[in-house]
Amino acid sequence: MRAYMVSKLMWNPYLNTDSLMRAFMDGYYGAASPYIYQYEKLLEGGLLASKQRLWIYDSPVSHKDGMLNTNCRKRYNELFDQAEQAVAGDPVLLKRVRLSRLPLQYADLEIARAEGDHDLNKIKAQLALFGERTHEYEIPTLNERNNPPPGEYCKLYAERYLPGKASNLAKGAKVIWIQEPTGKYKALGETALTDELFGGTTFVESWVGWEGVDGAFILDLGKEVPVTSIEGDFLHQLGQWILLPKKVTYSISTDNAAYRAFGEKSLPEDRSPQVKFVGVKCDVPSPVSARYIKVEIEGTKICPSWHYGVGYPSWFFIDEITVR
Repeated sequence: MRAYMVSKLMWNPYLNTDSLMRAFMDGYYGAASPYIYQYEKLLEGGLLASKQRLWIYDSPVSHKDGMLNTNCRKRYNELFDQAEQAVAGDPVLLKRVRLSRLPLQYADLEIARAEGDHDLNKIKAQLALFGERTHEYEIPTLNERNNPPPGEYCKLYAERYLPGKASNLAKGAKVIWIQEPTGKYKALGETALTDELFGGTTFVESWVGWEGVDGAFILDLGKEVPVTSIEGDFLHQLGQWILLPKKVTYSISTDNAAYRAFGEKSLPEDRSPQVKFVGVKCDVPSPVSARYIKVEIEGTKICPSWHYGVGYPSWFFIDEITVR
């Protein structure tokens, strides 16, 4: 539709854009056109009413309180249900409607991931349908940033985001900064590091980042508990100058004064362009008592010679500390 409208307006910039939109939709969606048109206009109105910038690196989660809020998405899905019914007897038109619905289905899944506390069976059904449709229509990728293809996304979603894991002893822990995150990420990190909600493939929500420096903080669990493992979850996204850290060190204390080593891991340099999540985990053979968990992260700080950002500050991002 965008290509059609831009081409028409290059020939005559005085044409009515709304009429062009309707003409395209009538020809492309047939009897489903009125419902897709309503969806498009409601989406536009929701964005304008939210007064929120539409940014190139947004994720659906960025607009979960605006044009993608619960009530809006409910209405959008109702319109797509009507659109599918209107062309149910025409396989070509039905495919076009279902293809156009995929971004909305993706938004539903991403917002459910970020919010938590949803109907698990409903989310599983939505995930299965999204996987089925993206496979049927041979969708190669979700966006241009080397993120996992839809099949891998669905597998990762089931493993990473759906409930069922053992409880995190650090859930809701107080964060005490030693080396604060960069800019806006300090405020976000006070909850995002211990909310049991894992970040997605975009860094605009859930992730907490440091630019050009090392990072360090302490988690106060509130009381002494037996600990056998500590794990940090890191994002690798070379295209956004987000590199894995060089080393992660965990130490523990019962009084926030005397700390003893729990474990540390050095990470090899990763030059792969794929977006990925890397867990950095340390275990001990038998439980040790701890109330305070200190996490120290040595970043790359500067983009290396092989990276196109060579010489400029690099980032590292972490979104969850899991204590078992």
